[in-house]
Amino acid sequence: MPDRASQTKKPLDFQKTLGIKASLVGAVLVTVTLTAAIVYIPWAIASRRNLKTMVAKNNEEIVLGASHEVKRLLGSARAANSLIQKSFSHELIDFEDPQASESFFLNLLESNPDFTWIQLGFEKGDFLGAQRLYDGNLRTHFRDWDEETQTTQKNVKTYVTSAPDSKIFETSQPMEPAFYAPDRPWYKAAVENLGEQVWSVYIYRSTLRPGLDATVSLSRNNELFGVVGVGIGLEQLSQFLRKELSIQSGGEIFIINSNREILASTDVTEIHPKSFDGDNVELKLLSEADNPLLRQVDDALSHPESNEMLLSDSFLHTDNESRQSYYISLSDLGYLDWMVGTVVPTDAYLGKIQRGRQILLIVNIFFILVTAGLAVFLSDRLIAKPILTVAQAASDLESETFEVQGLTKLSIRNDEFGQLARVFQKMAQQVAARQQQLKRQVTALKIEIDDVKQQQQVKKIVETDFFQDLTAKAKTLRQRNTDRKP
Repeated sequence: MPDRASQTKKPLDFQKTLGIKASLVGAVLVTVTLTAAIVYIPWAIASRRNLKTMVAKNNEEIVLGASHEVKRLLGSARAANSLIQKSFSHELIDFEDPQASESFFLNLLESNPDFTWIQLGFEKGDFLGAQRLYDGNLRTHFRDWDEETQTTQKNVKTYVTSAPDSKIFETSQPMEPAFYAPDRPWYKAAVENLGEQVWSVYIYRSTLRPGLDATVSLSRNNELFGVVGVGIGLEQLSQFLRKELSIQSGGEIFIINSNREILASTDVTEIHPKSFDGDNVELKLLSEADNPLLRQVDDALSHPESNEMLLSDSFLHTDNESRQSYYISLSDLGYLDWMVGTVVPTDAYLGKIQRGRQILLIVNIFFILVTAGLAVFLSDRLIAKPILTVAQAASDLESETFEVQGLTKLSIRNDEFGQLARVFQKMAQQVAARQQQLKRQVTALKIEIDDVKQQQQVKKIVETDFFQDLTAKAKTLRQRNTDRKP
């Protein structure tokens, strides 16, 4: 038997050690990778499928927001006209008194920041209006019509309210061309619908900017007194679309009427009138827009088969020249003949999806790397190391170099590995004790076997003829010696 001191511990084979760790880490990595793939792949597929839903949801929010804003503006105009009508019918304000009318209109204009104009055209041709300027200051216009000379004298007062001390600047000069209130389109529209609220898009001559006029006739004793109107600049509606509603980067929101005239747009330059020649004012059509996205809308509307789809859902339009695709939608606002629409290049949506996909991919890779690191650490510390410790103990037991202290740290654990170590320690002690007992038994048996062999060898020697002859000769010699003694 080899000496115990001369024996050394035999380390486990490296390939076996690597196999246990690699198997555990590989199993964890496969599980994590499959989990990441289960998350990433369906999301990538669903994101494309849900693109149409996302577009529809965005359009729904835009339509709802624009509809509420238009409803609010129209409601404010109706309320103001109703107040003016009641003030006139109950003679609360003497509208024939320029100072009283001016004060009333200025107060009404200041109390409602949505209004750009409050105006009153008299049947005799005169005009009184209060205007909100773009810098926040107020201005009143008195236009006196001279029936005899067919001329108009314009008196303008500017109230600089933005200065610390309010100032008033007043000018008076002949107006060219002459202004006669009953000839104005908004006046004629109200006269044609006596007592009813009339809405019309009108270009203000003082600013050359489009506005929505809500006009209604004023009558006393069944005689027409004049027409009063509240004007709302459409630029503020464009600003609302631009600032308050959300559209994908690179897209446009717009409002048009049934003639495809642009009333409001996130591109505010598109609402400026195309031409202004006396009373002949024309708004831009979609086909005349400088913005290429709005021209794509006109191109889509030019196809009869797309009109029905546009009014019910978003429509995917592809430009024949550039082959660029656009999501276009058009919805009825429910007021007047106005419609709100959106146009967004598909790349704007797909780009966002692509960025989301890249972010998710990076997160998945990071998750896999972190999980792999934790798997290596935990599998080595919690699983592989205890197994290898027990395996090394088994190898030491085989080579008779096992020491009980080698499993002490593992045996104090309360899990299955701790129980395994304690059982192995007990088993190893029993094996060691049995080995010692077997060694003692083998030693004793060896001694007995040697004694038997020795007796057998002696017996064989004694029984040989040579030994018998030698014994006889020895006996004869002893006898002779005895006889010689006196």
